Amino acid sequence: METRIVCCLRASLLPLILMSFAGSRQAWAAPTVTAVENAASNIAPGLPNASIAQGAIFVVKGAGLGIATLTTATAAFQNTSLSNTSITVTVNGVTTHALMYYSSSTQLAALLPSNTPIGAGELTVTYSGQTSVETPIEVVANNVGIFSMDSSGQGPGIVTYPDYSLVSAVKASGCGGPNTACGAANPGDTLTLWATGLGPVGGSDAAGAGLGQNMPKIPLSVFLGGVQTPVAYQGRSGCCIGEDQIVFTVPANAPTGCAVPLVVQIGSATSNSVVIPVANGSRNCTAANPALESAEQLAMAGPPFTIGDIDLEHDIANASYQDLGQFEFESVLSFEQPDTQPFLVSWSDAQPLGTCIAYSNLKGLAAAPFGNTAPADAGTLFTLTGPNGTATIGANGNSGQFTTLSSTGSFLVPGAYTVTGTGGADIGPFQGMITIFALPALVSPQSGAVVTRSNGMTVTWTGGDPAGTVEIELSSASDSTLTTGALAICTAPAAAGSFTVPPYILDALPAGSFAGFRFSSPETYGPAFTASGLGLGFVQFQNQGTGFGALSSSGGFTLK
Repeated sequence: METRIVCCLRASLLPLILMSFAGSRQAWAAPTVTAVENAASNIAPGLPNASIAQGAIFVVKGAGLGIATLTTATAAFQNTSLSNTSITVTVNGVTTHALMYYSSSTQLAALLPSNTPIGAGELTVTYSGQTSVETPIEVVANNVGIFSMDSSGQGPGIVTYPDYSLVSAVKASGCGGPNTACGAANPGDTLTLWATGLGPVGGSDAAGAGLGQNMPKIPLSVFLGGVQTPVAYQGRSGCCIGEDQIVFTVPANAPTGCAVPLVVQIGSATSNSVVIPVANGSRNCTAANPALESAEQLAMAGPPFTIGDIDLEHDIANASYQDLGQFEFESVLSFEQPDTQPFLVSWSDAQPLGTCIAYSNLKGLAAAPFGNTAPADAGTLFTLTGPNGTATIGANGNSGQFTTLSSTGSFLVPGAYTVTGTGGADIGPFQGMITIFALPALVSPQSGAVVTRSNGMTVTWTGGDPAGTVEIELSSASDSTLTTGALAICTAPAAAGSFTVPPYILDALPAGSFAGFRFSSPETYGPAFTASGLGLGFVQFQNQGTGFGALSSSGGFTLK
């Protein structure tokens, strides 16, 4: 089952953790621990900044950790045992007992006591007298995780106005007070970022030591769209054990959009990246993707509604290019959680030009939080017309399957394109359009490059269409299996000719030779198209450009 847990944010303001529970514990089997993660960032072990800070809330994932049915403590972080489950952490020969919040067979939540020593140690879970094998844990003084709306550590962050209402892409009709959606932030607004892992407190965590206490000596920086923000307060919340507040002001020169990246840095430790909407003179953000202009109204009106997507790609595979087309039409029947509707555009929109965002995985942001969906019939054959004539999308497959438009990559050249559909049982005839711009030529870096993360990295290019955009993608895996890793994406106007990836973004990626670099165009969109039975339709294009390194087709790339 899926359960949204409400912890102790002021006035039960916001959900803390969204968990999935499955299966039950085998009798007498010892607990198995697979991961120990900051409860807000969910950065996996093996990645930079996966350490757990003194006084932080963390989660333990695995199997057989507790009873099959989720149990939540009557009062959070008051006891070291819950439903016969306990957690111990030993560092430098000193053992501390974590303060429990909830227990289940697959996931636990607890607080690491502030007096836990710093350094490499071991964590064990004991349930009904059975103890797990020791799992490595690295304890540090400070390592912030920002809470997100879906508890994944990605997507819209939990950021509030002074009345504890939420910063959201759309201002809802019930705006005002805790747990209400009050729209996009504006320059000059004072906002509160909710997090855990800012640092230890003096005294007993369980007794509420340090609540409302400022921690001004921590060398903390907040970046909103790459712009450093003034910070007025950084410390424990006044209400809740283990939960931190960082109060900052939106700078006048902050980028605007529905998905402006927000990140916290302490030394070389970078938090997870979340996004918030920022607007000028309005509480409804303006999407970077013009096709999403009507999505705000769709989201607030609620399901059911239909979405249509025609996807064109100039794709590189085995060092050669091919052109592909794909169509997907679906009916959205529900949201995973109804309170996510005012935030939908922030999940779906592109980041503003000139910004970077890091993901603690190799795939990027998960899909928007739709619940149940169903295919929508808009037909099975669509005509694509462009500078090189006409091609058909869908001739060899169904919705979600790619059609090869050119096996040599010669069809999708710069120019204007029109996609025409005759309609189907659910959606009527439509016509969508998009313009493809020429991608510039990469100058630097080149294959074999070695980049020192603390120095940042400057990317340069020449040519291309000055009206176009470029995307810089950096990926790095923890080891040769290329399974655990992190991904950073930056976008810039093609006319700029260069862009520097800042050190705090590179610090979110593992160092080593299992890194990859790609220079491409971001997903670009034509204007939304309409049809009977269709709530939102758009055509999108991506040129995968050139790449090298461990996660690309060839060559090498190293991060130090």
